[in-house]
Amino acid sequence: MTVVEFLRHGATETEGALLGRTNPPLSARGRAAIARQTAGRTWSAIVASPLARARASAEIAAAHADGDVVIDPDWAEIDFGDWDGKQRSDLAQDPLLAAFYENPDANPPPDGETMQSVRARVTAALDRLAAREDGPVLVVAHGGTIRMALSVMLAIPLERLWAVRIACATLIRVEMGAHADHGLWGELIDIVQPNERAS
Repeated sequence: MTVVEFLRHGATETEGALLGRTNPPLSARGRAAIARQTAGRTWSAIVASPLARARASAEIAAAHADGDVVIDPDWAEIDFGDWDGKQRSDLAQDPLLAAFYENPDANPPPDGETMQSVRARVTAALDRLAAREDGPVLVVAHGGTIRMALSVMLAIPLERLWAVRIACATLIRVEMGAHADHGLWGELIDIVQPNERAS
């Protein structure tokens, strides 16, 4: 069993956009929120997506915890293809986006990554975490890959997880492991939303 804390990166200056592989930096507000969420916490390891907003968030956490950051490309956000970087409000009338939210496995983003591909790489990353004997481990990633991790570990369909609020700087604590016969499993322990009033 390993305790994993999933931290969604802090806010960027491009709020409201569908950020996949688009790579904006953290905003000052995003940096402050990550600092508040990680203050006083320690981890045996910190793993991060290679995208700038996640790397910067991980570095803030590492400064508090006096640790190094290991970059794992399997935690990169979903590639949203033609939608990447566009404002959600501009895509609101796109029937393909509605279909994606209703059934992401059957309706991938146009010219983007399939959910089967995202599931495969996130599952591989979770397998590596489950093999660890230390903990807790901090994983700094994105709304899409964190939801996929929860879907895999908790056996919840991905489209059901849109109901779970994972705002920027949200911290989610899970106990997880791998069973020889049943594969990966997880137990959700805690969700700590950022204190928006302190921003």
